[in-house]
Amino acid sequence: MSTRQRNNLVRIEKAVRASKRKYSRQLKEQATESISGEWITEIIEYPATVPTGSEFELLQDVLASSDNVFYKPRRRREYHVDSSNLKKWQLYAENYIDWREYIRTNGLSHHTQDFDIPFDDKEITHE
Repeated sequence: MSTRQRNNLVRIEKAVRASKRKYSRQLKEQATESISGEWITEIIEYPATVPTGSEFELLQDVLASSDNVFYKPRRRREYHVDSSNLKKWQLYAENYIDWREYIRTNGLSHHTQDFDIPFDDKEITHE
């Protein structure tokens, strides 16, 4: 039996194809994750309420007593804000790439740091 000859060019091409697939998959994931959510704000306006009873009498008394006082009823506004569509990174950064770089720079990406391994208490066995 002869040994199988390996072609170095074929191995390099396979490695390049695999890295291209990995890179394109990462780009696709980044593109889908970077689509921002929507901040929904709904404003409901209610008509001005007219005072009734004693409030109206007091208001008329104040308006009649001075010339510079005016009564201008205002509409009441109620704001409903829905932030459930926002993604986590939108709370901390302008865009997804800035958020990823912040996480990588500060070591917050849930990966074990190289420096933590020597000081890990779980690996040390006491006899």
